[in-house]
Amino acid sequence: MTAPARASLIRVARHELDDGTRDLLGKEVAARVAAADLDSDANEAILASIGAHALSEYLPGQFLRALTLYAATGAHALILANLPVQEFPPTPVSGFGTETDLAVTNALHFGLIQILGLTPYAVEYENDGRLIRNVVPNPAASGTTSSWGADSEFSWHTDNPHLPFGGPGLDPRRYVPRYLTFYAVRNDERVPTELAAVADATAALDATATDALRRADFEVGAPASNDTRHALAGTPVLEHGPDGDRARFDKGTTRALTPSASAALGDWSGALASMPARELVLNPGEFLIFDNYRVLHRRRAFTPGPAPTARWLRRCYAS
Repeated sequence: MTAPARASLIRVARHELDDGTRDLLGKEVAARVAAADLDSDANEAILASIGAHALSEYLPGQFLRALTLYAATGAHALILANLPVQEFPPTPVSGFGTETDLAVTNALHFGLIQILGLTPYAVEYENDGRLIRNVVPNPAASGTTSSWGADSEFSWHTDNPHLPFGGPGLDPRRYVPRYLTFYAVRNDERVPTELAAVADATAALDATATDALRRADFEVGAPASNDTRHALAGTPVLEHGPDGDRARFDKGTTRALTPSASAALGDWSGALASMPARELVLNPGEFLIFDNYRVLHRRRAFTPGPAPTARWLRRCYAS
């Protein structure tokens, strides 16, 4: 008899605006950003203030509570769906576009991060140091496991695992990003963003493998999207934090330094291959946040649509 599929431990909260609230929110934000050219980097604080004010005015109380309490509840991920969608320019498949054309979207994105009680930030060694990463099928990234790739599978990983884990009151740029946030612009290809709880992987391991993964017997390098070639040597793949197991892992950059670590890494890869996961097909106007310490994510290879309307997500780190 075939064993029943194991239920996923990942907790994803989903909330969806009604169309009337969406339209009122969109008109409010559009009116407030219309008077100036607001850039996502130079004017982030202004955009966040505009977005947070409008969201606080129009979001239902239970949605606001879910956002403000998200980090404290231990939920792995949260989705807010049916947000306003502005008129968008063609997908910037080169990786960069004109940010002032996206003031409505940026006000909503930064406003949500502010309501979540988090701070958006960028790192100098990735994405030209800009706050917003356009997750697009960039032809220049063909064959690479990067957020700008498409033709190669982006296997289970955590972002920037070549850094140590941080904590409250620390400069987040020196540490693994705590949260990843996304606003979906286009996804006609219906490509899912897949999420899995680290706890789902560790549940499939025996004590020997788990203990080995907790030892500092690994080297983890920077992902292909980073300009730096820095690697964190003598580090564990798993660390136990106050909120459970945390993982640093990228299949292409994680290397075992001892025979026992190599065996454990093989067990870990097997656990990743069999663990339950959630497939989230993000639609235009959906906002996603997840905990990069306790959640692994991936994107399978896909064939992009025509460049002007190709898949386009907007990502920002938050801490």
